[in-house]
Amino acid sequence: WLLRPGGLSEKETKLIRASWEVVKKDFKANSVAFFLYFFEKNRDLQQKFPDFRDKSLEEIKDKVKLRSHASRVFHAISSLIDNLDDLELVVSIVQKTVGDHYPRNIVAADYEKLFNTIVAFLAMALGESFSEETKTGWINMAGVLMGVINAQLKQLDGEQCAAK
Repeated sequence: WLLRPGGLSEKETKLIRASWEVVKKDFKANSVAFFLYFFEKNRDLQQKFPDFRDKSLEEIKDKVKLRSHASRVFHAISSLIDNLDDLELVVSIVQKTVGDHYPRNIVAADYEKLFNTIVAFLAMALGESFSEETKTGWINMAGVLMGVINAQLKQLDGEQCAAK
């Protein structure tokens, strides 16, 4: 990921928000469609979800637990996007998310897969309206977030080592 000093440009922030607004128009359907796409592309990560482990996408596609988790993740993404002009708050949200997922052995590579899949899903779902410039904005945002994620994981690893 390219981590740009100073975070995102104003234009990138506008493009990210505009593309996400389109997704939010059918929030529930898009959140579930994303997770099914995510699991299709990342079968290894589906195994980290006890409720979905060793199940086909057909078996889980109508499960309330999938809709529930998908909705929570999309709300978290919305919260990040809504607050891109307040990086201190974004950092706090990301640190909390990483802390919540740390006991489940979610590592940096898993977050990278998530971001790669989000970009691919948006390109697929939005078609031509997902411009190269918009894609670059999402990639740059992912780079900024990965910087926070990596720092938080390093801190949590250090705390875990100190506790042993």
